[in-house]
Amino acid sequence: MLALAIAATALVALLGLQHQSLQSVIRGQELTRAALLAQEVMTAAELDRFPALGQTHGDFQNMHSGMYPNFRWYRNVEATALFPDVRKVTVRVAFGPGFRRTFDLVEYMHSPIPPEQVQ
Repeated sequence: MLALAIAATALVALLGLQHQSLQSVIRGQELTRAALLAQEVMTAAELDRFPALGQTHGDFQNMHSGMYPNFRWYRNVEATALFPDVRKVTVRVAFGPGFRRTFDLVEYMHSPIPPEQVQ
């Protein structure tokens, strides 16, 4: 009887560890999806070559209809203080319950048009 009680206690502990392991795998998958989706938004900004200053946001329904309902993106394009032909682009993907978890991706983009020469 004592051995059965010890075995039952050990099994309950192992089941708890299994649950934590599965939660870790799910969080890892969500973070990986967020990283890939952030890179997709950043690639769209790169295709603009030199995105306009300001903030934009959206979801992934236009790009992936019905696939990522729990993911939203926010893009912020800022001028840099030292270099007028460089812009800082920040992409944030919010996800999870209440969109409380986030993944940020930052890239600096150089203007493809050369700056005017000072004479």
